Amino acid sequence: MKEAFSRDLVVMLIRGFYLGKGNSVLDPFCGVGTTLLACKELGVDCWGYDVHPLMLFVSRVKLGEYDVRELEEVSRVLLAAPFERPEVRASDFLRRFFPQHVLEDIFFFKGKIEEIGSGAIRDFLLTALVGAAMECTWARRDGAAVKVRMRKLPPLREVLSRRLSWMRDDVERLGVKRASITVKECDARRMDADDETFDAVITSPPYLGKFEYARAYRVEEEILGLEPPSPEKLLGSPKNPEEVADPELYFNDLSKVVNEMYRVCKPGADVALLASDGCFPKRGVVEVCQPLRTMAERAGFKTRRALVINRRFCTSPSRRKLGISQEYIFLLRKP
Repeated sequence: MKEAFSRDLVVMLIRGFYLGKGNSVLDPFCGVGTTLLACKELGVDCWGYDVHPLMLFVSRVKLGEYDVRELEEVSRVLLAAPFERPEVRASDFLRRFFPQHVLEDIFFFKGKIEEIGSGAIRDFLLTALVGAAMECTWARRDGAAVKVRMRKLPPLREVLSRRLSWMRDDVERLGVKRASITVKECDARRMDADDETFDAVITSPPYLGKFEYARAYRVEEEILGLEPPSPEKLLGSPKNPEEVADPELYFNDLSKVVNEMYRVCKPGADVALLASDGCFPKRGVVEVCQPLRTMAERAGFKTRRALVINRRFCTSPSRRKLGISQEYIFLLRKP
């Protein structure tokens, strides 16, 4: 299924809210920067918050300012470097998902990239390397788990070359930044923005009971040397990661987020919130629409519309149908 929270949807919302130069948008769950990139394209100032180090890393790379000619030159030098067998200091976990020769290629290129030092170009190249590595791996994501799927793998150098070319094309397409874009690590339940700062909020909080985004990227995190977010930073996460998600914890945290959104929105601000019902093997479907609408109106928002944009079956691990789970877009306004 195509991801509902897409660039096209965000562009449609920005235009529907009549936002432009001089306006400011907040995405308190910015992930890999879908809202921020759309704002950059349209010249609208935007702030993005998240607590996931990998997502913040990728967002900053995607939103960086680069000289395309400089990127072409450093890419050419990197790809032309003759291979020298590196010392591979990989965990047993990482070794499960790559043959030795691919690991050697990854660590060789990572070493060459790190010789650049620090800065935007180094992080740009590292992002390309991680993306290429995930095309040359036996790793397959299955929910929150990462499993091994043996298959023939393409040469990493060729994949890296292609990915660098794609990324440079994206930089050229976006051109010079026409807006102020800020990416910060910040808990959406306790935002560090001042009262009445933003003209709009466009966001998609983590879905009820879904923690895959926090647990399924260990391969990428190990390559980059990043840590996963700690459980207490995740919306509705139980203290013990082995426990089943508790809807009450989720709604309690989501209510804090909604109250914070109301606080940082200007009077007249529009809010677009993409949410979904929860699906639990023992409880079936847990509705989110009415509780979210109730907490938004208690915070002070007026509900303009609540649109169902997708329906899917909620199933048990044995694929038994437990009900229909719906995705929604809530359109709210602060009076």
